[in-house]
Amino acid sequence: MHCTIYKSLKKADLYLFLPKGILPDTLDATILTPFGRLEEVMHLDLSVDRALARTDAATVRHYLSTLGFYVQMPPGSQNWAHWDNLKAGIPRPADL
Repeated sequence: MHCTIYKSLKKADLYLFLPKGILPDTLDATILTPFGRLEEVMHLDLSVDRALARTDAATVRHYLSTLGFYVQMPPGSQNWAHWDNLKAGIPRPADL
C-alpha cells in the first residue's frame, strides 16, 4: 500500500497519512481543522517490512483501510501509547 504524508504548518510534528491519490480536502473539515495548512512531505510504500519512526506500518495500513486516513500526533500524545506498548513487549490487537 502506498500513501502520501502531509505535515501540519500549524503544529510541529503533526502528520496526516492518506492513501496515495486521495487529497486532504476530501476529508471532513473536523479532521483537518487541527492541522491548519498542510504541506506534502513524501510518498511512502507501507510494505510489511517498512520501519517507521513512531508506529508500525501495519497500524498505518489498518487505519488507511478502515478510516481512510492516519494521524501521527506530536511526541507525548496518544499515539505514543501504542509504540510504548510495542517496546514493552505488549502485542498489538489481533485485528491490526
